[in-house]
Amino acid sequence: MLIDTHAHLNFEAFNSDRDEVIERCQKKGMSIINVGAQFETSKLAVELAEIYSNLYVAIGLHPLHVFDEEFNETDYQDLINEKVVAVGEIGFDYYHPTFEREVADSKTIEEVIKKQEEVFIKQVRFAKKNNLPVICHARNGVEGKDVYQDILKILATEKVSKAVVHFYGGDLKTAQKIVAQGYYIGIDGPVTFKKKADELQVIAKTIPLENILLETDCPWVTPEPHRGERNEPIYVELIAEKIAELKGFTKEEIIEQTYINAQKLFNF
Repeated sequence: MLIDTHAHLNFEAFNSDRDEVIERCQKKGMSIINVGAQFETSKLAVELAEIYSNLYVAIGLHPLHVFDEEFNETDYQDLINEKVVAVGEIGFDYYHPTFEREVADSKTIEEVIKKQEEVFIKQVRFAKKNNLPVICHARNGVEGKDVYQDILKILATEKVSKAVVHFYGGDLKTAQKIVAQGYYIGIDGPVTFKKKADELQVIAKTIPLENILLETDCPWVTPEPHRGERNEPIYVELIAEKIAELKGFTKEEIIEQTYINAQKLFNF
């Protein structure tokens, strides 16, 4: 079965036609994990999953929102039900304009990163308390800092056994380290791009299929040939096709194994 393990149908980009988008997914017989970035988007993801049987949920506070709201564990705990399969997306972002704004707003880079770290650790412990895997957001952008090493250090210190590094953008050596630690790597639309995709394509070709998850991260970063349009979960099939081409498998084999991977990680 086809699954998009990282979507944001709970975001404003889908307010005008969310039901129609989900209906297209249902016609394909596919499942989706909607991922929260703040409490309200996490709450909406839970509400949608209560309506649609093919939807699952990850709840969490994105690193770019750690100064917008506090992580209130009691509030997030109240969201937990059988459709909540992960805590995420959580982690570090050293690149986004929001990070730059926070640094410009009388905070040092070190202060911003420290706050992200504190909130990440809180949510990792929350995930362990609820026996849930974590979906890690990671984006580099500060000279002398490696976001992937920072995440792996915390996952190791907190003895996290089940995690995915979402929308992977690192190098092959780091990808192999992530896999060696038993974690999964999320592969998204850029693997299909005609330019600036060489390294990601090598990574997708090289790392074991058993450690790959398919993601769209919709509404952003739409795969070819729809690049520039709003992304949707159904386009995850295009990512499966590209990985099949790179690895020398059939699309059906990629879809089958990545669904098994998702079941193992998210326990649904």
